[in-house]
Amino acid sequence: MTRYIKYVTDEFLKEFKNEFLVKYAHLYKSNEMDKLKSVFSDPNHVIETSIEYEYEPLEVEPKEYDADIVRRNIRRVWESLKVLTPVQAEMEKIWVALAHTDYLEYQMGIFNSQIANPDNKKREESSLKSRTIFINGAKRSLAIHNLAILWWLAYYFRDNQNIENPYHLIDFFVSTPYRGNAVALLSSNIISNKEIALGILEAVKVLIEEEGMVVNRFPYSEAGKILNEVGGVRILDTLTRKEVKAILIKNLPNSHKVSFINDKAEDDKFLDGAKEENQDVEVTELEQLIKATETDSNVVILPVEGEEDIASVSETNKVADLPGLEVTTQQEENEDDDDMWIAPV
Repeated sequence: MTRYIKYVTDEFLKEFKNEFLVKYAHLYKSNEMDKLKSVFSDPNHVIETSIEYEYEPLEVEPKEYDADIVRRNIRRVWESLKVLTPVQAEMEKIWVALAHTDYLEYQMGIFNSQIANPDNKKREESSLKSRTIFINGAKRSLAIHNLAILWWLAYYFRDNQNIENPYHLIDFFVSTPYRGNAVALLSSNIISNKEIALGILEAVKVLIEEEGMVVNRFPYSEAGKILNEVGGVRILDTLTRKEVKAILIKNLPNSHKVSFINDKAEDDKFLDGAKEENQDVEVTELEQLIKATETDSNVVILPVEGEEDIASVSETNKVADLPGLEVTTQQEENEDDDDMWIAPV
């Protein structure tokens, strides 16, 4: 079905954003699609371009995560809207218009299935606003917006070298709930070209599938920090996809925020052993017995652990012997982490 790319005027976009919670948010909550259609059919608000695209409706993602629906939607958005240039796809005015015209049913469906939260109105409004208009800075907003995130995932992570399935890395990325990971990854200034983006995702895929790295946002946010360190000695845009992958496979396991399944397995093995040795003592995951060697009034001298007692790195977590990189990613635990608070997605 042939349609035309649209965008909202600067004047209306300003008014829409300023008055969103006062004049427009309630139209979502009461499912008044006709009124929203009326607002966005006004030629003073929306302008239709001469850029044609083949529209295909999207499936509304249910409350319970469904990776197959996400995969289909990413393909449909890309195949329909690949006519957009990256510069155009960064424009808030285009995404606001598309979400409230051709893709209005999808936008409303997402509100009802994922955003509506009668028990927490403040969070509901915050999430609706952040997934409809840009309130978090350009890159972060693109990674949160209902439609834009699908386009940008396809743009960066379609692998044109894989002729049989260019979406194989995307399929991996969205195999588990992806929105928080996408925000951590796409909002980073490190993601500047496809070579870097593909190298990051390939490295994370290898570490997860072959080394047991835990799937969460930290591999992606930490990858950005590591490459930022590399940027101090190399121009990142000169790195090949293969180089990015090698750097991260070597250095990402060293991040204190990244964890591996085998780390927990070894911890469990240690706890089981401790329980056997201390039949009459309860050992929990938060405590272990420490035996004092001698006491003198108020002084307690504790035994010094030998090197053999220090937890060793799991064989499974060892990676290829590639040139190392000193990464300074340690942060105080009480520091605010840029990725810890993601405007509700």
